[in-house]
Amino acid sequence: MSPRPRRLSKPATALSLALALSLSLPTTAAAAPVAGKGSVLTLEGDDPAKAAALTKALQAEFAARGVGGGRDMSLSELKLTMGCDEPPSPKCLAEGGRTLGVDNMVYGSLAKSGGGYVVQLNLLDVGGASVKESVTAEYPASALEGGQVNATAKDLVGRVLGAEKVAEPEPAQTEPEPQPEPEAGKSKLVWGRYKDQPKWKKAGLAASASIAVLAFGAGIGLFMAWRKPNGPVFKKMLQLAEDSYDNDNPDDNVAYGEGEDICRNARAPLGDGVTNAAVANQCTRGENMAKATTGMLVLGGVALASTIAFTTLMFVHRESPGMAKLRKHGVNFGAAPTFTGGVMFGGGMRF
Repeated sequence: MSPRPRRLSKPATALSLALALSLSLPTTAAAAPVAGKGSVLTLEGDDPAKAAALTKALQAEFAARGVGGGRDMSLSELKLTMGCDEPPSPKCLAEGGRTLGVDNMVYGSLAKSGGGYVVQLNLLDVGGASVKESVTAEYPASALEGGQVNATAKDLVGRVLGAEKVAEPEPAQTEPEPQPEPEAGKSKLVWGRYKDQPKWKKAGLAASASIAVLAFGAGIGLFMAWRKPNGPVFKKMLQLAEDSYDNDNPDDNVAYGEGEDICRNARAPLGDGVTNAAVANQCTRGENMAKATTGMLVLGGVALASTIAFTTLMFVHRESPGMAKLRKHGVNFGAAPTFTGGVMFGGGMRF
C-alpha cells in the first residue's frame, strides 16, 4: 500500500506551483502558426469536475489566441460518434473535425499523479490529419483550483501555440525642436533712418526724382500745346485753315467746320502734292507732339517707380551687432524735467 500523501501548507503550495510552472516552461521559442476555426474538446480524466473547469479555461485562452469558434464537444463523445479505436488515431479524429467544420482541434486528458495532475494536450491539423503539437505537463493540485486554473490554462496554451507576441511599443513622439533665434552678433536688415547713408542710394534717388519731374513736366507741356481747342499748336492749325479761304487760290481751301477732319482735308491729294501743305505740316507737328507726350508720361512713370524704390532703400540698412544686442535686451533711456527745474534721467533693460 502506497503511503498517504502529506497535505502541504499554503506557502508550500504556492512555492510548489511556482516551481512547477517555471520548470515546465517549453524550450521552443514559438510553435507553428495556427489559422482557421478551431474546437477545444472537453478533456478526459479521473476528475470530471476539474477536467471540465480546465477545459473551459482552455477554450477561453485558445479563443483569445485565434483557435476557437467551433462546436463544443467532449473527446469521449467524438470518439464514440466516429467509432474511433483506443487510443484514437489522428486520422479518425480528423474525420470528426471535418464533421464539426473546423480546421484545428485540441484534445487531451487530465490524470492524477501523486499529489498533483498530469495534463496531456494535442493540437490536431484537421486538413492534414496530423498532430502539430503535443504537450505533457505536470501540475500540483492547487494549480487546478478556482483561483489558479486560468493561469494554468494560459501556461498550457503558451506551450502549445508558443510564446504570445508582445506588441512593440509605439515610438514616442518628439516635439519639434524650436528654431534658434538669430544671434545678436550677426547683422540683419532693419527699417529706419540712419547716418552714413551710401552715396549710391543718394545719387540714385536724386537722378530718378529729377527724371520723373522733367518727364512729367515735358509731357504736361506738350499736352497743353497740342490740346484741343485751346492749345497754341492746334490754334495755329485752325488759323491756317481759315486763311486758306482768303487767298486767290480756291484749290488750297481746307474745310474746318464742325465735324470736319482738318488734317485729312489738308492732306487730300492735289496735283503732285496735297491740298494745303502748310496745314498738313502743322498737323504733323501736332501728331508728333502727341506721341512725345505719351513717351514722356511713360518715362515719368518708370522714373517715379525708381524714385519710390530708392526712397525705400534709403531707410533699409543692416543693423550693427552692438545695436542688435541693445535691441535684443530692450535697452532704453529717457529724460524728463522735474518740478524743481532739474532733469531726471532713467532707463531700463531686460535680461
